[in-house]
Amino acid sequence: MTKVQHFLRRLLSSEAASVHDALHTSNSKRVLVVGLGNYTHPKSRHSVGQILLDTMAVKKSLQFPYCKNCKGYVSSFYHEDTEIVLLKPKHYMNNNGKSVLKTVKYMNLIPSQVILLHDELDLPVGKYKIKHGGSANGHHGVLDTQERLKYNSFKRMRIGIGRPENKADVSDYVLENFSANETLVLDNLMDGMIALTYQTALSISNPPQIAGD
Repeated sequence: MTKVQHFLRRLLSSEAASVHDALHTSNSKRVLVVGLGNYTHPKSRHSVGQILLDTMAVKKSLQFPYCKNCKGYVSSFYHEDTEIVLLKPKHYMNNNGKSVLKTVKYMNLIPSQVILLHDELDLPVGKYKIKHGGSANGHHGVLDTQERLKYNSFKRMRIGIGRPENKADVSDYVLENFSANETLVLDNLMDGMIALTYQTALSISNPPQIAGD
């Protein structure tokens, strides 16, 4: 190994350590935004939360390196005074909570600093809503995350994917990619969904002050 190569290796190791230390430091101005999905079907309806994260990353010119400590793909950036960390779990949907729990522990977060983005059968394509807490309504990724973190008050963006005509086909339907028309509708929603995600993140990192505090 040449002296230059040795220097570069040491420099890269130092930068990696700095990133590790930064992520491992508790920060009330940090919000974890999780795109729930099935990592083997990244473009499917079931992974629409991760599709939204991919769009955020492209707009910010970010990469999604794999983080072994988080068991998923992680990126981050600042929006105003808040660090927004993006997580795409490398698990099947039913086990997404494993990655969320590891990331929350690794980054010294609390569950209320987490936003979940996920597909919603009960909303048509073209609709999305923020929900604060409540039942998982049969969504296995949400349920797994709630059970592993022992918390069910997550702020969640429910992104409509509609239902198949035959309800018996749901398991196949969610793993299919969006149709061309659906993709066009989804593309037109991206800026609005991103803005709502940022707004929700700021509401977490900057909670309203209680009179007398």
